[in-house]
Amino acid sequence: MSEHPFSASPEIRKLWRHDKPDVAEHLLRLDQHTRRSRFGAVVKDNFIKHYAEGIIAFDTVVFGAFFDGQLRAIGELRGTPRSWPRHAELALSVEPGWQGKRIGSALFSRLIEASQNRGIRSLHVLFLSENKMMQSIARRYHPETNFNGGQIEAALEPPWATPMSFAREMVADANARIRRCLLVAT
Repeated sequence: MSEHPFSASPEIRKLWRHDKPDVAEHLLRLDQHTRRSRFGAVVKDNFIKHYAEGIIAFDTVVFGAFFDGQLRAIGELRGTPRSWPRHAELALSVEPGWQGKRIGSALFSRLIEASQNRGIRSLHVLFLSENKMMQSIARRYHPETNFNGGQIEAALEPPWATPMSFAREMVADANARIRRCLLVAT
């Protein structure tokens, strides 16, 4: 694992359509092991490019972790169509040199709050049984787990939305937009 200076916390914000090129670049920087951990199989660059093109969708919330303006990790909350009560799936990817720095935990926490604020009652995380980092992150939320071959499905119930959870998300979104406007203006 290569080391990167980690003096500052990442800027974590929602990703929008204009961020698709950054998402593709991030996913293309994942090594084979990390791609397998994220997608459950070794995937080729063409798959990654196609996936990145469709990642920002109506039923999806995607957060990114940026260091010095470079996207290094993403967290996805993808709704399950036509489910009631509402279900969603959660997924993370962190570039190899940036793993083990609690970035995945920070993204996971933001995704839990996003699911809470969207009335998601059942959240599912599917990962390989060898993915110890994902197991550690999910375990903090006391999920029900099912083992199926080499995969683990962790299911958890996000708490109900509160005025504070809505306010935290709105303030974080506003701060990110203001920061982006200031960076673009300079």
